[in-house]
Amino acid sequence: MLMMAIQLAILLITGRQYRERGQGLAEYGLIITLIALVCVAAISAVGGSLSDMFNTVRAIFPN
Repeated sequence: MLMMAIQLAILLITGRQYRERGQGLAEYGLIITLIALVCVAAISAVGGSLSDMFNTVRAIFPN
């Protein structure tokens, strides 16, 4: 009886660790996705002005 209780406790503890590890991995995935979306939005918002700036610099320094 005591051995079964110990085995059950071990299963509960190790199972909890696996769930927490999976939860942490999912959170990292969400953070990376959020960072990627912010980068895409920033590049989209600034893209036109960057293109104009590069064209201006190219006009100043011809081949």
